[in-house]
Amino acid sequence: MINKTKRLDASRSLKLPRKKYFWAPTSLPGKHSRESSMPILIALRDYLKFGDKEREVSRILNSRSVLVDGKAVKKRRVGIGLMDVITITPLGYSYRVLLDERGKLILRRENEEAKNLKPLKVMNKVTIKGGKTQIVFHDGETLLSDNKDISTGDVVIVSVPEKKIEHVLKMQAGSKAFLVGGNHVGKFVTIKSIEVKKSSSSNLVHFEENFSTTAENVFVVGNPKYSFPVTEGEVA
Repeated sequence: MINKTKRLDASRSLKLPRKKYFWAPTSLPGKHSRESSMPILIALRDYLKFGDKEREVSRILNSRSVLVDGKAVKKRRVGIGLMDVITITPLGYSYRVLLDERGKLILRRENEEAKNLKPLKVMNKVTIKGGKTQIVFHDGETLLSDNKDISTGDVVIVSVPEKKIEHVLKMQAGSKAFLVGGNHVGKFVTIKSIEVKKSSSSNLVHFEENFSTTAENVFVVGNPKYSFPVTEGEVA
């Protein structure tokens, strides 16, 4: 198992000074891939500046004062990725993992109301024994639901850590979206129409901002009745 890598070879999604240290930790196998995540050590030390050394961050984690999606984490190489929330309980600060307009992972200060909610994009769903639907999300988590109206590409807003569905945001015309890939990554747009491909090619999503991208790059964050506030807060 690879515990660390040279900083120069670390994931391009990380905003790291490449020459300050020689080594960079790698994320443990988990919900997010190594290329799309950052170890909690990097988040606390390099992004949030809660300690200069790995030893200092380890002490913070061992005190069980750092939560990811409402659950305490102690391992410094636990990977965090898109839409995860870090909470530093002694300070009362929470940060959400997002992407900037270069596709780099950033931490944005989260407000009190939204820190216990998490948007999850539906990547797949299957019907299992008993008629329930098992939903697979972008972060690798799964959830059983009786809601037959949830489709691949939709985003559900769940409470954490309970994972109770609070809202379902459909990928459809009029929905607001955050782009997580492509030439316009990190931008907020409004869906104009969806071009469904009959072949195995990805569906195309057209926006009111006069450009298009594949459905994989679209993360719905709102509709006329409800919008998830991902644009608020300062960036770390």
